[in-house]
Amino acid sequence: MPHPLNVMNKRLCQIIREMSQPQAPVPAGKTHKLEFLHNIKAVLFDIYGTLFTSGSGEIGVAPMPTDLDSDRSPLDAVSQEPLSVALGKVFSRFYAHSSWTNVASMNDQNKATRCGNEKDVHQCGDYLISSFQDNIREFHETKKQQGIPWPEVDVRKIWQKIIGEIQNVDQIKSSEIDQWAIEYEVRTNPVWPMPHATDCIDRLISANLTLGIISNAQFYTPLLFPALMHKHLDDFKISKEMQYYSYRSGRAKPDPWMFQQAAKTLAKKGITAGQTLYVGNDMRNDILPASLVGFRTALFAGDKRSLRLRENESSVVHVNPDIVATSLEEIADCVLK
Repeated sequence: MPHPLNVMNKRLCQIIREMSQPQAPVPAGKTHKLEFLHNIKAVLFDIYGTLFTSGSGEIGVAPMPTDLDSDRSPLDAVSQEPLSVALGKVFSRFYAHSSWTNVASMNDQNKATRCGNEKDVHQCGDYLISSFQDNIREFHETKKQQGIPWPEVDVRKIWQKIIGEIQNVDQIKSSEIDQWAIEYEVRTNPVWPMPHATDCIDRLISANLTLGIISNAQFYTPLLFPALMHKHLDDFKISKEMQYYSYRSGRAKPDPWMFQQAAKTLAKKGITAGQTLYVGNDMRNDILPASLVGFRTALFAGDKRSLRLRENESSVVHVNPDIVATSLEEIADCVLK
């Protein structure tokens, strides 16, 4: 039986569902390259840009295209107002009685702001965005110095630090941090199930293939399935041991670490790397590391916004996916007779 969602996860799924809206993929203009792949016993998927359309093309922890020195700002995916304004308003709703001090803004000027003041919500949102990016950048630099070339954060720890400093307290309720992190993510990186994603997985299940996930992801990523597909990963026969998320390992793709761990788990099931197909939308982050461990590879070119060919990067010059699919239906067609 699938594990039921706890009360908190149900609430988080509700937030995702209420703040999300359908978005169709944009044709990438990429010609597919298809062939039947013999003796595939396992299929592993990327999530953002592959199983779900993604407004930013990938998990939303990279620096955003804000220009804090001008009036320009990307639009909030939910309200369609400037993102900094929307985030300031949401933060005010979360912490309506909070008086806070910017200890270090993007340009290192000390400023005091009361976020509940309507005229200051723009500044509040700008600070939240810049502080989030600065903290992630600092974390990445520290980890790289420790020998991890592609580090990954757990955004809950980042937001705990930022909001704790704003409120001048040591700890914020984990439930508040979870809800805020999801509000931020849905507004900056809206997602929606890719067409035929459920049908593709169901067909692979019917063939008794082993299924799995390897994704640059955060704690809320697995909740996208019950929130927007109305199915838990258990319903898709994707066991916990076949779910690999960067926030858990502290290592992000294109680091091959998660792929190596998946290959070890599959080997225990009697499935070799050559009998495993990995499906992803990014030549560097997906196809390259999957190839390095010996997986067969499928480049998913179903959405222009998330397709990452990396044509100017030397690391992928000699990397060629086994197939190129423009629809998830084609993935199942190439695996199943």
